[in-house]
Amino acid sequence: MLRHCVRSARRQQGGCLRWCSSLVSSSTPDHRDTSRRSHQQQRPAVTKRFFGISRHPDPLAKHGSINAINDDDEDIMSSVVDATRVTADDLEFGEIGEANAMSRKMKAMTASWQDDHDDDGDNDGYDLFHSSDFGKKGSGDNDSYDDDDFDEDSITDAAFHARQQKIKEELDQRTGRLWTDEWIITEEEWLSNKTFDDIEEWKPELATRKSLENVKVFDGGVPTLQQLSKLHLPPSLSAHPGHGSPKQYANYRKKQIRSRLRMAIQLSIHDDLQKILQMESWSEKQEAVDALFEVIEERVREREPVLAKLPEFGTMVENGLEQVLRMVQGRLRGAASKADESNDTPTDDTSNTNDGEKPAAKQDAKDNVLDVAGANEELAVPVFMDIANVKNAPNSAFLAKSNDAGIPNLIYPLNVHHREGVGRMVEEWELAANKQTKRIVMRDATKAIASKIVESTNCCDSAVGDNKKGAARVLVTGKRGVGKTAALAGIVASARVSGHVVVYLPDGDRLRRHGFYVEPCNQRKGLYNLPLIAQEFCEQLLKSHGDDINTMTASEETMKKFLTDDQIKKVHSKANDSEKESEVEMPLTLDKLLNIGRESSSLSSGCYLSVISTLMNQTEKPFTIVVDEFNCYYDHGHYFHMDYDENVKKAIPLNKISIFKPFLDAMGLYPHVAGNDISSDDAVDSSQAMMKWGSIVAAVSESKAVRRTFTKSLTESAYALAKNETHPMHVVEVRRFNNVEVQHILYNFEITGIGRLRFDRGNTTLNPEEVEYLRMVSGGTGQHLMDACMIP
Repeated sequence: MLRHCVRSARRQQGGCLRWCSSLVSSSTPDHRDTSRRSHQQQRPAVTKRFFGISRHPDPLAKHGSINAINDDDEDIMSSVVDATRVTADDLEFGEIGEANAMSRKMKAMTASWQDDHDDDGDNDGYDLFHSSDFGKKGSGDNDSYDDDDFDEDSITDAAFHARQQKIKEELDQRTGRLWTDEWIITEEEWLSNKTFDDIEEWKPELATRKSLENVKVFDGGVPTLQQLSKLHLPPSLSAHPGHGSPKQYANYRKKQIRSRLRMAIQLSIHDDLQKILQMESWSEKQEAVDALFEVIEERVREREPVLAKLPEFGTMVENGLEQVLRMVQGRLRGAASKADESNDTPTDDTSNTNDGEKPAAKQDAKDNVLDVAGANEELAVPVFMDIANVKNAPNSAFLAKSNDAGIPNLIYPLNVHHREGVGRMVEEWELAANKQTKRIVMRDATKAIASKIVESTNCCDSAVGDNKKGAARVLVTGKRGVGKTAALAGIVASARVSGHVVVYLPDGDRLRRHGFYVEPCNQRKGLYNLPLIAQEFCEQLLKSHGDDINTMTASEETMKKFLTDDQIKKVHSKANDSEKESEVEMPLTLDKLLNIGRESSSLSSGCYLSVISTLMNQTEKPFTIVVDEFNCYYDHGHYFHMDYDENVKKAIPLNKISIFKPFLDAMGLYPHVAGNDISSDDAVDSSQAMMKWGSIVAAVSESKAVRRTFTKSLTESAYALAKNETHPMHVVEVRRFNNVEVQHILYNFEITGIGRLRFDRGNTTLNPEEVEYLRMVSGGTGQHLMDACMIP
C-alpha cells in the first residue's frame, strides 16, 4: 500500500519524488501486469460491504442483492481495509489517521522537499498528502494507468453506487413485519407519567364492526348432535407434507388447482354460454364452442397468472373446459327432465301465479345450471358455540351454572387442575377480557364426530325402536395444538344438550399416574381397584347427571358382579341410614349408589362399576363416554402390586384396573407396541363390551410424555378396526386451520379481548398482511395462533 501511495504521488509530480525510492524495495515501480490490473478493476464489486448490511442471505431481498455474497473471511477483511483506506503503517502500528508515526514522517519529508524547491515558484504551498489529487491515477510518462482506465473505473463505481442506493431506498420503503420495530419506545412515552391505572378499560365497543358482522355464533348457544352434523362448515387444511403424508398433500394441492381452474373457466365463459344456449342450430353452437377453445387459454391466463406458469397449463385448461361443458350439458338434461315431470303433474293454482315472476325464476334456474364450479354458492364460514349462553339447557340444574373460575359446568369436569393441566382451551377463556361468553369453534372434525354418533346410534330420534338403537366408536387423532381437546369439549356440550348421559374423562395422563394407591379387587380376581379415583368418578357423575339417573335402578345381579355380599349389605344399610336389613329398599337407584361411593373409599369402586354397567346395558337414555389423552393408558404403567408381580417390577396394565376396564374393553384397541402388557387375553369382546345405546369417543394427546411409537401403533390398530363391518372404528383426524378459520378466530379474539387484539381496534384483523403473518408463524395451529396474538 505504501509503494502504491509513493508511485501515485510521483506520477502526479512528474518524477520529482525519486528520492522516495529509497523507501521502496529494489523492484521496479512500473508494473504492467495485466492480471493485477484486471484485479484492481474488478475490486469495486467487493465494496458492497460499505453499507454495513448483514452478509447473511435475506429471504425477502431480490436476487443479486448486496447481502447475498458468499465470501470467505479473508475477502471480507480485505474489503473492509480497502473501504476505510487503511494504509500499511496503520495496520503495523495500530494507529489510524493523522496521529500515526509513518504519517508524521511523510509530512516532515514533504515539508523538507518544499523548502528545497521554493526557488522554482511553481509548487509553493503544495502538500503531497493534503492535495485533492493525491491517490488518484495520474498521467506520468512511466504510468501504466491512463485516463481511459480511470474514466472506465469511475463509471463502474458510479453505476455500482447508484444500484446500491436504489436497493437502500427500496429497503427503507418496506413496512410491516421484519421491517418495523414494534418495541420502539418514543421519547414522549418515556417522559410520560402514565401508570397501570391510566390504561384504558376494555369494553365490547372496542371491537370493529367487521369482526362483529363476520363472527357467526350458533343461535341457541349449543347445537344438538343432529344440528351439529348438518352445519355447513369449511374444510380444514390437508395434512402437512412434513408430517409423513406427502402423497396425501400432493393430491390435495392438485385438487385445489383443478378447482381454481374450473372456477376461472366458468367465470370466463359465462356470457358465452348464455349466448350458446340461445342458439337454435347445432352448427352454430358447435362453432361457438370451437371458438371458446381458441380463446379460453388467454382468458384464464389473465385470471390466474400464477397458475399460468405451470408447464402443462394449456392442456389443463382445455381439459377443464371440456369437463365444465359436460357438466353443464348434464345439468341441462336433468333440468329438462324435471320440467317435463312438473308439466305432467296437474295443478289447480296455475291461474294465481304471477306472470312477471316466471322470467326471473327461469333466469335463476339457468344460472344455477351454469354454476358448476359453485361460484354463486355461499362461502362456508366457521360457527362458534357459546356454552355460557345456552337456550336449550339440559335438565340438570348443575349443568346450567358455572364454577368459581367461570368455566361452565356444561363441560364439567374440564377445568384447570390444581396440579395438572388439560390442554390450552380453558386458558383462552382465562385470558379473555369478555367473561360473559365462552366460545368453542365448531369445525369439520367436530361435525364428523357428531355425524358418526348420529348415524350409528340413531340417538336423536325419540321414536326409534330398540332394534335400531346402536353404538359408535370414534378415535380422534391430530398433531399437537390443532384443537382435539376443543373438539371433545364441543361434543360433550352438544351431547348433554341432546339429552345424553355423559361420562367425561379429560385428564387421562393424571389418572394413569396419580391414583395414590392400588389394591386387589375382592370380587373379581386378577383385577385391581383405585379407591380414591373411583370416589372422584362417583362425585363427578353424581354432580353432572344425578337428576338424569335418579329413576334408574341397579339390579341385584349387577351389583353382585362388582360387590361382595358383605359390601352389598353395607351399601343397603348406608342407603337407608340404618343397619336393619328389614328396612332395605330394593333395588337401589343409581344416584344413591353414587352418593354412597363418593363417601366410602372401600365401596367406591363397586358402586361406580355397578352404575356404569347399568348405564351401558339400558336403552332408556343414550350413554356417551368421552376420554381425552387416551394414548396415555398405553404408556408405561405407574401402578405396582406384589399380587401382580412378586418382585414388584412389572406395572399393572390399565385394562386390569377395574374402573378403566369398561372403557378400554369398549374401544377394543390392543396395539402391538405399548408401554405395558395390555392385551386382549382377559378382555371382554368389544361387541359385548359396547353400550347398547350411545357412543364412546377417545382422543390421543401429543402434548404428554408418551412415546411416539405407542401412539402410532395405537392409531394403526384403530385404522385396522375401521374395516370391521359389524362394529367399525371411526377415525377422525383434526387438522390445521385454513385461511378462513384463521381469519374468523382472529375476529373472535378481538371481540372477546385476547392478547394484543384487546385494544387493537382492527389494526390486525383489517390488515391482510398481518393476518397472513399470524397464519404463517402459527402454521394453522390453534395453540401457536393464540401464542402469536399475545405479544406484537
